[in-house]
Amino acid sequence: MELSSAHFTSQALNAFVQLDIADLLGDDKLTLEELCALIGPNTNADALLRTFRLLVSAGILDHAINDADEKDVFSLSNTGALLQTQVPGQPSLASGISHWMEAPLWDSWLCLPDYIKGTRQDEKNVDPFQRANGQSSDYYYNAEHHPQSLQYANDFVRFISDGEVDSIVKSLDWSKYSGKTILDVGGYNGKLLDAIAAAEHMHSSMNIKYQCLDLPQVIANVKQKPQHVELIGGNILDPSSVPPCDVILMKHFLDRCMWTEEETIRILQTCHGRIPQDGHVILGEAVIPDFGQAREGKNRMQVSLDALYMLVGRERQRTESEWRLITELAGFQVEEIIHTSSASCSLIVLTKRAE
Repeated sequence: MELSSAHFTSQALNAFVQLDIADLLGDDKLTLEELCALIGPNTNADALLRTFRLLVSAGILDHAINDADEKDVFSLSNTGALLQTQVPGQPSLASGISHWMEAPLWDSWLCLPDYIKGTRQDEKNVDPFQRANGQSSDYYYNAEHHPQSLQYANDFVRFISDGEVDSIVKSLDWSKYSGKTILDVGGYNGKLLDAIAAAEHMHSSMNIKYQCLDLPQVIANVKQKPQHVELIGGNILDPSSVPPCDVILMKHFLDRCMWTEEETIRILQTCHGRIPQDGHVILGEAVIPDFGQAREGKNRMQVSLDALYMLVGRERQRTESEWRLITELAGFQVEEIIHTSSASCSLIVLTKRAE
């Protein structure tokens, strides 16, 4: 019953976001009556109260009793504060709630049984999103037809991306690469390495050389040059254009939606040939738990995100054993897998297998 009612909380959370209650509360503690007045003159106080009970139980709101008049007062928990949209310098998760709970994605879940069963042969490969909406997600999320939906999606992607960068910076002791060269393959504008460099320079200069490799036309279009990173034009499929280095970093570069398994192995083999025997390759990728680990609970978000990608027809993410296998085929062994604070990005640290 608890599992099948999980969407009750999701819907309450969506109402909370659509009514901008996190911004109305801010840092204050307000009574139900005060909040009703802020929401609007026709606010249904009973419905708000019952919704708040659900959100208090979910840890979105904190509740107390006002000593002066013994009225219920509500404030944002630390989790609820993530839904504020007006705090300078603080990204908001409200966009993610709006994106996931919008009708296009919500209705896609209702088409999952037919997608699994393959109710019609000619529709076998039509993903749930397209079944529910009559068009692909790529076509639906565009500025011309659904600008607000596109805004939700883009804001959420930025929220996730910024969180991934922060988690990568904090999850590894980058100072151990002092005096070495780190190359970010497919890093576009060098933002990730620039963040790593900035964090290290706050403590002391580690004399690390930071380089970012991307296609020449991509590098040419970078408008804001990074402070600590050299941008290099090249192609990972052309080993001669990849400079030798000590560490290669790739964030979401080896997703299945980008390369075939054979191309992925070729890319890893290129990396193998450009680092020394004691070098490292660090992959920032989603790591789905194998079935033996799936019931531990701590991996629920990774599994959920992969199921969400299924709705829009994206290739599934690799499991831990699949990452170990494909990297071994390219001559590597997994030294460690670091699960960061970001559910969508773990660090897979590779070393060369002994020759």
